[in-house]
Amino acid sequence: MMAHKKQLFGQYRAFMAYRYQAYTTQLKQLLLQLKSFGLLFLIVLGSSVLGIVFTLLLGLGKIIDSIDAPQYGAQMAWLYLLLQSVMLTVVKAAIKNSSQRTFQLTLVKKSWLIVMDLKLLLLSHYLLVVSLVIAVNLNISQWVRAPHFIVFILLQCALGVLCLYKSKALTYGFILTAIWVVIPININPLIYQCGFLALFTLSLFITPLSFTPRLSVNSLLGFWLLYFAHYSWVLVWRSTFLICVFMASRVLLQERFDLAAIFSMVSLAFLVLLSSSLQFDCSELFKRYRLFFTMQNKQSVFFFSQFIPSLILQFITVIGFFTLFKSFDFLLLVFSLTWCLLQQYIAVKKPRYYGLVWMLITTMLLAYAAYY
Repeated sequence: MMAHKKQLFGQYRAFMAYRYQAYTTQLKQLLLQLKSFGLLFLIVLGSSVLGIVFTLLLGLGKIIDSIDAPQYGAQMAWLYLLLQSVMLTVVKAAIKNSSQRTFQLTLVKKSWLIVMDLKLLLLSHYLLVVSLVIAVNLNISQWVRAPHFIVFILLQCALGVLCLYKSKALTYGFILTAIWVVIPININPLIYQCGFLALFTLSLFITPLSFTPRLSVNSLLGFWLLYFAHYSWVLVWRSTFLICVFMASRVLLQERFDLAAIFSMVSLAFLVLLSSSLQFDCSELFKRYRLFFTMQNKQSVFFFSQFIPSLILQFITVIGFFTLFKSFDFLLLVFSLTWCLLQQYIAVKKPRYYGLVWMLITTMLLAYAAYY
């Protein structure tokens, strides 16, 4: 009996080591994909880690201390849950080792797979770890004022599991909860969080809809619409981070309105970065289908059409930018679109200099904002 248990434990440890090695290998491959943005761009992101962490902690503080502004706290909580879901979706294949999933079922019990999935999920769930660290450091009086934070942590755990196994339900849940947080009502933060819990639970019972748009690939408009319909992820993660930029700017403006000029320039820079980076995906698509449209004598139109999606995304986000900062500047709109187009050109012709050009222009904008 003891020998059998020792054998099982040895097998489990070997399987755990295999899954961890597969997890780290796939994460390294994901990091290698970022090389298209350039080494300097990665350095820029790395140097802003402290600022990102500070903003995340500030946002969590708004969620905990939301008695006076419950709807705003609920919106911040919704944003955090959305951000964590996008981050976990990026590493979902690495967590589940999806490419070898069927093979693993021939080696071990399904329960072992689930246990390892949950272990690697916890290892990847950085926002949950931050919440737990803050929760441990709260005193009794703070817990009495913020019982909703317990429900929020439970939601973070539950949505992490949903992300792995019920991603369609997660999508419906976010649609329902987005409606919930914009309804102009003034209720207790605990009720908001319990509403989140109820709506995400309800989403589990919604029958997934199968919708395949009927579009002609011979049409350029139909081609691009069909691409974004089937590969919506390239828009989903960018839209999520754009919302994060807006919410972070909103939080920082409340804390330091005197630095509004600097915050606006930083926000604009990240809007251009996220919009223009879509060009990398469009360029790959252009290379793949160039011959197809050449045979239809549409090669020139197809070449110019690859720049349109980024410009449309930039235009929409700049309108949101003007709404956030409660001002409209036509010259700034033209400048942002021109900057986006320049970044797109660099992405196509000199992709290794993409990060360098972005950083130089951002630095000049910050210097201008600080001087004036």
